[in-house]
Formats: sequence, structure tokens, C-alpha cells
Amino acid sequence: MAKKKYSINWEDDDPVSFEVNGVQYESLDDVPEEPDRLKLEAMLNSAEDAEFDAEFAKMDQDLQQTKGPAVENIILWIFSGIAVLMLLIAGISAMSAISKMSKESSAQGQVTDMIARREYVNQQDRVYQDYYYPVVEYISADGKRHSVQLNEGSSTPSHEIGDEVVVLYDPAHPLDARIKSVGSSALMWILPGITGILGIAFLVAVLVVRRLMPPTDDIP
Repeated sequence: MAKKKYSINWEDDDPVSFEVNGVQYESLDDVPEEPDRLKLEAMLNSAEDAEFDAEFAKMDQDLQQTKGPAVENIILWIFSGIAVLMLLIAGISAMSAISKMSKESSAQGQVTDMIARREYVNQQDRVYQDYYYPVVEYISADGKRHSVQLNEGSSTPSHEIGDEVVVLYDPAHPLDARIKSVGSSALMWILPGITGILGIAFLVAVLVVRRLMPPTDDIP
């Protein structure tokens, strides 16, 4: 028994007729034998599914090509903005630290007290730590005596009562004072240092990504 031949004739992506062994039918309902109709229905469904998959794949590819570079560029612009902001904060805070240090005067002082404060390290778990803040007394250049509790605390007393120290203070604001030390100077550079490092890191990331991205003209 010869194998039957089936075909579907298409016009503008629509089926217009069906053939079984060269006999043409205008619709599936006109095919007299049910096995022939089932075979043609399977061919029709398979063709429609393949066409849908191909169209969906094309749409997805077009979407990736059109929106992908735009999204990447938006992210790069955001990272660039963060880098500029961080570097700007670092520059302003560095200039502020330099300006403050240039205005400071020095005087001999003495630690007169150590104030203990209990501060939470983890408030949720009620974990706390005692910090000690020195109180210094010094005489400014105008001859006035000042007693100042410093803002630089430590978990263990950094000085003992009666210690002689060098006090750095702002002549215009004598209560803005600190004990001359490497630690107190380093504290003034924490904000410029952190924001500067973050700004440089974001900037380097942007430059590296831009270097690795394919040129827009190369995208098909």
C-alpha cells in the first residue's frame, strides 16, 4: 500500500487549502477520511507552533538588542553619578579638615577628669560598652582658662587624671579642642578617606565596564 502524501497550501501565513495524494480540499471538514483529517490537523498545529516560537524568539532578540544597551548605560550613568558624589564629598571634607588644622593653636593642658559613658554596641541584644572621655583644662592665647570634655572616647582610659597634654584648639571657638595625637589627627581624615576610596572604586568599575562593553555600532 503506497504511503499517502499530505500538504498544506499557505497564503500570507494562513492555510487556504489541504491536499491528500494530490486531491485538494478547501477546509479540513471537506476531507472525507478521519485519519487524513487528523494528520492534516497535526501538521497545521505543528506549523503554527513553529511560527509562534520563531516570532517570539525574534521579538525577544529585538527586545534584548534594543533595551539591553540602554539599561546598561543607565546603570553606568548611576554608578558615574555615585562616583562623582563620593569624590565631591571627599574633596569638601578634606578641604574642611585642612582648613581646621591650619587654624588650630596649641597650648599646654592637663587632664582633670575622665568621664565614663555606657553606650550600646548592639541595642537589640542589649550589648553595651563603657567609653571614657577625657576632660582637659588649658589656658588659651588670650589668657582665659578653659575646661573642655573632648569628643574622642576610648574603651579604655587613654589618659590618667593629672597627665600633661598638648591641646590643639580653634582660637575663635576655644571649646572646639582636641589632644594632639596621631589618633585625633587620623579621625579627621576618616570621612575623606572612606568617601574617596568609594568614589575611586566606583569610577574604576565604570571605566572597566565601559572598556569591556562592545561599541554600539557593533550591535546588529
